[in-house]
Amino acid sequence: MPKISLADQAANKIRSLIQENKLMPGAHINIDFLAKEFGISQTPIREALKKLIAEGIAVYRPKVGYSVRNLTLHEYLQVSEIHQVLETYLVKELAKMPFIVDMVSLNTINQELQSHIKENDLEGMARANDNFHRKLYENYHNKLLVSRLFDLWNEVRSLRNMMYENKIFTSKMVREHEAIIAAIAKGDPEAAERAITDHYISGRESAIISFPIGAHEERE
Repeated sequence: MPKISLADQAANKIRSLIQENKLMPGAHINIDFLAKEFGISQTPIREALKKLIAEGIAVYRPKVGYSVRNLTLHEYLQVSEIHQVLETYLVKELAKMPFIVDMVSLNTINQELQSHIKENDLEGMARANDNFHRKLYENYHNKLLVSRLFDLWNEVRSLRNMMYENKIFTSKMVREHEAIIAAIAKGDPEAAERAITDHYISGRESAIISFPIGAHEERE
């Protein structure tokens, strides 16, 4: 296996900190602190941050430094609209070939999600929801399309994770996932479209309620 560079290792660690909400949207990224925390020099940290800027996860402002990208609600909803377009296309396509979908694993993941919801385990909910959507599309032939979807998915992960604090939203998630699975299993593209649309309507409503007040737009 090719050796992972220090910059890539650092990027993975910083990305994890952001995904786990240990670095929140808008938070300053202290290069000196991370270098000491990771036990490496500042150079690979700076290289890692350049990678994260290219991914849309971090931003740099002169005289201010690096920070976690902080979307406005309007921007977040725009990204959500793109997600919905891509996922609607994908679930409709999957409904035409349900034999490529691992229904057993999807139901297992959904049961895990239900357990995390009952325990109010926010990290568990986020992890299970990610696993559900990734498992849903894992066998779809257009890997580039799926990759682009999850590039955007990761870009807004920390903000999306805030929605799991909204019990109205989380109370619907398992049923909405079940509706998506059922529609695909029946080979019904129209029902699949309705199911994923309902799921995104719930997500947008939760985002509007849960989005941090005073979130501002970051400029590179």
